[in-house]
Amino acid sequence: MITIIPKDLGWKKLASTLITLLLFSVTVGGAVQPTEAAERLRDRNRSKSTAGSEQLNADSVLKPSYRQVSGQYKGASSPAATKDISFPADSYSAYGGAKPSSQVVGGGSKPTLVWEKGMDWIEWTVDVPVSGLYNMIADYYPMPGKRLPIQRSLTIDGDFPFREAQRLYFYRIWADQGEPTQNNQGDDIRPSQVEKEAWVSSPLTDGNGLYAEPFRFSLSEGKHVLRMSYIQEPISFGQIRLAPAVETPEYAAVKSGYDAAGLKPVSKADIKVQAENNPVKSDPTIRRESNGDPLAEPASKLRFRLNVFGDWRWRKGGQSASWSFTVPEDGLYKIGLKVGQWWGNGLSSYRQIQIDGKSPYKELELYSFTYSRDWRMETLGKSADEPYLVHLTKGEHKLTMVAEIGPFQPIVESLTADSKKLSDIVRRIIMVTGPTPDPNYVYELDKRVPGLLEDIQALAGDLGKQIDALRGISQKDTSIANSLLMMKNMFDRMVAKPDAIPRQLEDMNNSLTNLGTWLIELQNQPLVMDYFQVSAPDVKWSGTKSDLWQKMSSTMMNFFASFRKDYTGIGSIYKGGDGSLDVWVGRGREWAEIMKEMIESDFTKKTGIQVNINTLPAGQLNSGAVNTLLLAASSGRAPDVATGVGEQLPLEFAIRDAAVDLSKLPGYDSVEKQFLSGAMVPFQYNNGVYALPETQDFNILIYRKDILKELGLSVPQTWDQVAEMIPVLQQNGMQFYYPPSNPQDRSPLGFATFLYQNKGEFYTKDGRSSGLNSPEAYKAFKEWTELYTNYKFPVYADLFNRFRTGEMPIGVSGYWTYVLLSTAAPELAGRWGIAAAPGHVQPDGTNDRTAGGQVQSVVIFKQSKKQQQAWEFLKWWSSKEVQAQFGRELEALLGVEARWNTANMEAFSQLPWPEEDQKALNEGWKYFKEQPFVPGGYFTARHIANAWNRVVLSGDNVRESLEQAVKDIDKELEAKQKEFGNSP
Repeated sequence: MITIIPKDLGWKKLASTLITLLLFSVTVGGAVQPTEAAERLRDRNRSKSTAGSEQLNADSVLKPSYRQVSGQYKGASSPAATKDISFPADSYSAYGGAKPSSQVVGGGSKPTLVWEKGMDWIEWTVDVPVSGLYNMIADYYPMPGKRLPIQRSLTIDGDFPFREAQRLYFYRIWADQGEPTQNNQGDDIRPSQVEKEAWVSSPLTDGNGLYAEPFRFSLSEGKHVLRMSYIQEPISFGQIRLAPAVETPEYAAVKSGYDAAGLKPVSKADIKVQAENNPVKSDPTIRRESNGDPLAEPASKLRFRLNVFGDWRWRKGGQSASWSFTVPEDGLYKIGLKVGQWWGNGLSSYRQIQIDGKSPYKELELYSFTYSRDWRMETLGKSADEPYLVHLTKGEHKLTMVAEIGPFQPIVESLTADSKKLSDIVRRIIMVTGPTPDPNYVYELDKRVPGLLEDIQALAGDLGKQIDALRGISQKDTSIANSLLMMKNMFDRMVAKPDAIPRQLEDMNNSLTNLGTWLIELQNQPLVMDYFQVSAPDVKWSGTKSDLWQKMSSTMMNFFASFRKDYTGIGSIYKGGDGSLDVWVGRGREWAEIMKEMIESDFTKKTGIQVNINTLPAGQLNSGAVNTLLLAASSGRAPDVATGVGEQLPLEFAIRDAAVDLSKLPGYDSVEKQFLSGAMVPFQYNNGVYALPETQDFNILIYRKDILKELGLSVPQTWDQVAEMIPVLQQNGMQFYYPPSNPQDRSPLGFATFLYQNKGEFYTKDGRSSGLNSPEAYKAFKEWTELYTNYKFPVYADLFNRFRTGEMPIGVSGYWTYVLLSTAAPELAGRWGIAAAPGHVQPDGTNDRTAGGQVQSVVIFKQSKKQQQAWEFLKWWSSKEVQAQFGRELEALLGVEARWNTANMEAFSQLPWPEEDQKALNEGWKYFKEQPFVPGGYFTARHIANAWNRVVLSGDNVRESLEQAVKDIDKELEAKQKEFGNSP
């Protein structure tokens, strides 16, 4: 039996929740919502996808955190006084799903348990001889998968011991593929990230760096059932051990032990290890970086040098890096690190520092790197004159540094709970006032919303505690503390003057957004390191801070060098006369760097074709205003290939005979099969195809799991079901989001969904007339406008922020909203999901979910004298293997916020999307269909928007407004047909 929390406490929480839900269901105006524990940033990709499992489990979210549970250990349990309890993982007592297999993996000598997808859970029965606290240590080998961290959950005797056990991380090991090479400009080329195959022995710990210590489990004497459940990625388990949990001793006790054992400091030894010297890492996104400081080793000297490690990318809790070093003799050593920590406006960053896999003393379990604007030599110790000494034997050792949230963890946990409380408060107010309260009406919220003032006052009090905690940690009064103080004062004023609350509803929404931002900032623990030294205590380390003259000299040298260097080119630059291709990339430099490296290492080696890469701002490759591509083409200086081109621009070049018809090139048919047929539509003109899709946006349904569950609503599959849920949402002051018409949006996605699902088309088959004069188009336009006239959908809304507040718990949106919610809304982690867009049931019973998106493309220009070489490049770049590798490299370098939404169907399935999300996306992709573009079609979206405005904003007749739009569209189409000589 697990002695974690008293049983009666759990029943009280459950009873309280049920009572609260009952009050909510019968109280008009909104009662207190059930409190929901905060989830961690990366804890959102669930393993199930059925309608029931998509909703949150109320029992699991009420679980106390490890911090709360471990607080009960003190004085209640003592460390277990027994030997390790070991058992092989393949000696399981039960399993669910497919039967586990035993295989020899990772160079082992005997078979081990191999756990792949399809094996739902595995149980082990363990006999614990003595009651007490135990660490659980697993020997594991990461099996090939999608390169994501391996995840499992753990229950003991049928219950999660604490909330964090619902998602345990087993990290893969990463390293640079080799040392950086130099291009023909003398700049370093960043090496690719590769997974290192190795067995790992690690105690179960929090994967997000919230706790420095490994998880401790309180186990009573007797038999216990340990169950792990599959969440993500395959793994092989070898030995599993339960080891008595022992507190790490403080330095004073360790130093006394050194003295008692007669251990002496070494003399004159001085080992320096460059931090960028290919450490092994738990996360491929932490990497070598470049720093231009004159004293950085090695100095850049007018070149791009990858001469430091970490920087801003080494900021997420749980990210670790390890370096090997060798000492010449036994003895006591001191350790110093040349580091920079100039982020956080006064907040410290924290690292757990381990020697050979564990912290030698308590002070290194959570070591603080204080804020400073300069490089410094950080001597591990109380001060530079009082270093902590570490006993090292002669030979090789390993230094490991793990990013930790440190003392910010309880603040993050409290602010996450405060964010949920504030969201609940806002929703309860909106149930009475609506989203736009009348400033002249007295709502008497203190009487109509039970417990409102008490909840606001409690929220203000908790914010006061967090302000004090932040001030106690930081070196100065930080901007976060000052902002929290302003928020607290606002809540205090609300309690004093309740009638003013409706007028401050927008301020409350802004406060909720700010809380989410601060939660992310508090969890950021960046640190940059140049090198570390392991030395004798009497060794004096040289200065690390460059002086004013050194900085001025370096700045002037770089200034004059800038007149000679081409900053638009990436990597090696070749002369145009040597047959090289010129490729323009409408994306950031890091995207282009990965692309260039793949070209050099694969494409050029296979074909002998050299490629110059030049980057441009993304907007310069879209249609609309005059852009770089149009100017280049009109002046006869177009590149051979352009990537990241907006979906409408290929047509602009095609009608001017400036783009190559790819369908006439050899091998086109096999290339086309890699993409959805609906994604090819925008590039088709006069029986030709003038571009290939590169990336593909998508319209998906985004919903709040928690709110839909509270309201008793399921995820709608059809628009009829959407109509049925609207009254429930509006009765509770909430709204459904659907993208309204936007005259500046040249792709009317909102209308396209209804048009295609009703079997209508934008144009006639010959592309010379509008297709919107059909009964299907009228029905679609009527359904679309009725969302805003009959169902009162908002004509403008910020979905991201309103989704966070709960005002819009469900809506249709695209890829970037998905990315934002995945990376910038930590308070919602685990509380939202996605599904395919709603559809229309067809006569045959199928549900047509057809929806568009937006694609970016790759184009070959007619001006190119190397069209065959350019086609070879397009075939290579659009292939499944290259697109999948590029997506993996990109995410390894930049993280999930840069996940590559490739248009190649097979490559898309190989990228590390969460399984639940990929199922929803695959379902939506079955119905993907883009809008066609024809000469003069650029005005179609504008005239549809005008028709929408007339109906929704001016109250005009639906049919008359659509007919007027058809006349306007046909007029423009006819004019363009005549202009380009295509009139009948």
